[in-house]
Amino acid sequence: MKQSLIIWTSAVIITFLVGFFQNRTSPEYPISGTFGVNGQKVSYHLKKVHREKGDYNLMLRTDVKDLQGIVTWRLYDGKQNWNVDKMKYSDGILTVNIPSQDALSKIEYRISLSSNNKEYFLPKNHSGTILFLGPVPSSISIHYYLTLFIGLILAIRTGLEFFNNKPRLRLYSIFTLISFFSCAMIFAPVRKAYEMGTIGSTVPPISELFEVWLVALVMIWIITLILISYTKNPKNWILTFSIITVILFLSQDFF
Repeated sequence: MKQSLIIWTSAVIITFLVGFFQNRTSPEYPISGTFGVNGQKVSYHLKKVHREKGDYNLMLRTDVKDLQGIVTWRLYDGKQNWNVDKMKYSDGILTVNIPSQDALSKIEYRISLSSNNKEYFLPKNHSGTILFLGPVPSSISIHYYLTLFIGLILAIRTGLEFFNNKPRLRLYSIFTLISFFSCAMIFAPVRKAYEMGTIGSTVPPISELFEVWLVALVMIWIITLILISYTKNPKNWILTFSIITVILFLSQDFF
């Protein structure tokens, strides 16, 4: 009982750390920071992906009451002329609305700030981008992330059975496969279809609906289940494929 509790706790902690690291290193992670203007703070948190309905509200927090802001933006393809919008100041916040775009559209933008004849630019040294995606119902998002992270916890938990004297490899592997299969084959394609804005309008190519890395996880755990059922040293396989699962999860943005 004590050993099982330790293994489960370890699996949850490892999953949390892996998820935290993947989130922080993801290309979708917002650009944020704080810098000084006239001895006062200006903070920003600039999203790279907009998943909600309606316009994107670009916002800066500032202690500088006379800070002026201008946002220039256009579609990322570079064929449009630049749009120029002045940011509005209210109660320590500078804001501007960038109109909602079609799903999968990307815009590039640049923020120019000025105070006391000094100019400041955000993001620093380059233009920012925002990818507009179709809104996904909460029920689909919850089931997607739930099946994904339950699968990841179970995959790590199964790998830790390597250190158990009486491992239950087949049982945990089956539940891991069920979780990843549900995520990859049911919820991920529906989520993708909503993000692409194709629900109720067009039927996208099947290849665009499935995440390669998720399908790979399903295949890996099918192979794992076969190997632990028909080989003499299944514990070695289970640890190997558990590590491969974590690597695939961390490298999902490269697919």
